[in-house]
Amino acid sequence: MAASVTSTVTCSLDRHALKHDLPLPTGPDILDIRSSHQSLLHNLDSKVLEGLCQPQGSKFLPSLLLWGEKGQVLYDDVLAVPEYYPYRAEDDLLQQCVDGIAQTVASTRTDMLIELGAGNMTKTVRFLSSLDRYLSSPLVYYALDVDQAMLERSIVALKQRVTFRHIQVRALLGTYDDGANWLASPEVAAYRRTLIFLGSSICNDEQDAAVKFLSSFARAPETGVPQNVAGFVLAVDGCQDAAKVEAAYDVPGGYSRRWVKQALDYARELLGGDDDKAEVDRFFDDSNWRFEGRWLPERQRYQTYLATTRSLTATIRGQTIELEEGERLPIISSGKWTRDTIDNVGLQAGLNIETSWQNPEFDYSTFFLPSFIVNLS
Repeated sequence: MAASVTSTVTCSLDRHALKHDLPLPTGPDILDIRSSHQSLLHNLDSKVLEGLCQPQGSKFLPSLLLWGEKGQVLYDDVLAVPEYYPYRAEDDLLQQCVDGIAQTVASTRTDMLIELGAGNMTKTVRFLSSLDRYLSSPLVYYALDVDQAMLERSIVALKQRVTFRHIQVRALLGTYDDGANWLASPEVAAYRRTLIFLGSSICNDEQDAAVKFLSSFARAPETGVPQNVAGFVLAVDGCQDAAKVEAAYDVPGGYSRRWVKQALDYARELLGGDDDKAEVDRFFDDSNWRFEGRWLPERQRYQTYLATTRSLTATIRGQTIELEEGERLPIISSGKWTRDTIDNVGLQAGLNIETSWQNPEFDYSTFFLPSFIVNLS
């Protein structure tokens, strides 16, 4: 089914007047902007214990348990199943609408394009190739991610695959908070920037958290000073069809369940030191847990849990953990936002929807939201 495009003029500000005629920033291929050289994975064991020790009804397992080496491999199996529509819907949408999205970004005369959570950049290549054709001046593309090894592999692969006329390709090693702080720093604050966030990841937070996240890039995190943001390109999954959503997150063949339950192996690996190994192995034994997932229409999200099959008690690193039989611990959620929701979140963050491109089969959209919080300094 063909994608559709809608446009709304929501900001009359002359984009061209905001162009800064500055030499583009220079630096290494991968710039380390981390405030701490401990990655998020370094304290994942503490996060697991923290989640397990919360009061009953508030316990959780961190979603990072899903993204170990084994988890990445099993997730690729999920992506290959036809019922898992989000990856396919976004890919189809980008194929059909990439030129329109690229023209919109090029028209902002942005200096810097920052992709948040760039990962392996497989979808980025198509977008950058199209954008390069519409640019009339140089631009620096920065891939932001916390995984140094992946950034190094992806940057090399991207440069080997395509040569751009106008785009310089670089990477930022750090968290989203690190990225927001770096963009507000004096050495780059004057550069006009566009941010791109694919994969519908923005929807996985609750709405107030998403507003705070977007606002951290629209305004300097420490001072609240408006940043020189041309806008955001956001991918948003708006599917509200319970049957499609449930089939996507508990796909036939058990691939989703194997992917989620491997988090137990990762938890055992993280917490199973010599003193606690037997206790940890018993507590996280696969037979003690089951996969559960449900579509929550009132919250516009699918929530995935690991639930206990029996009452569990363990003492790990001196902390006593007690779980009741059937207790559900959330591990990952996938938001499905309506147009009204993205409108509301954008407005609270100082952003308006100007143009959208939609895959109508699954109500999967990409939005361009220019900022109406303008810094003319």
